[in-house]
Amino acid sequence: MKNLTVICFLVVLGAGSAAFATTTHQMWNFDDQASLVPDVVDNQFGPPVLMVNTSPAGGWVPDPSGQGGAWALSGEIDVIIPNDPIQREFKVIQLLLTWRPGDLGMLPNRPLVGVSADPMTAMTMGIINEPIADTPWTQSLYSITIWPNPASEWIAIKGDIVVDKLDITTECIPEPATMGLLGLGSIALLRNRRKRS
Repeated sequence: MKNLTVICFLVVLGAGSAAFATTTHQMWNFDDQASLVPDVVDNQFGPPVLMVNTSPAGGWVPDPSGQGGAWALSGEIDVIIPNDPIQREFKVIQLLLTWRPGDLGMLPNRPLVGVSADPMTAMTMGIINEPIADTPWTQSLYSITIWPNPASEWIAIKGDIVVDKLDITTECIPEPATMGLLGLGSIALLRNRRKRS
């Protein structure tokens, strides 16, 4: 009986975490100059806003093959993503950036990524860089965690780089204590129902 109770608790806890964690997804392909509107949006809290700030040296550049294009930065890309307004313990941001070094010579020719939010008391970031074979492009995956999760965050991407694609997923994680209470309450209900049977 104890084993069944533990298993039920873990199942309910997992289901509760999935039910209360909220995710968003937005992606930009930058295929034309008007491509500041995302190509993919799955965000129940509102549309993300993307701004590209460049000097005259930067700007949108067409692909030599005639298939789409990319943004040559000499400034930065700013993205504001609305999220669940309920403050939870932390938020995980997965940012996938397809880029290549620029040739303006003004800034470091690699991405510089930062996150700003209110409130934000701490942040961690991990980066995996994967060159795309036989191309000048690199895919960089940034795994960012911020505490606590805010209602929105501002993501800035800087550097002397050319950006071909930007894909951002966020997940607001509920507090473990809340999930534990939900699990315990569910077990109590199951036990109470069993006693009545």
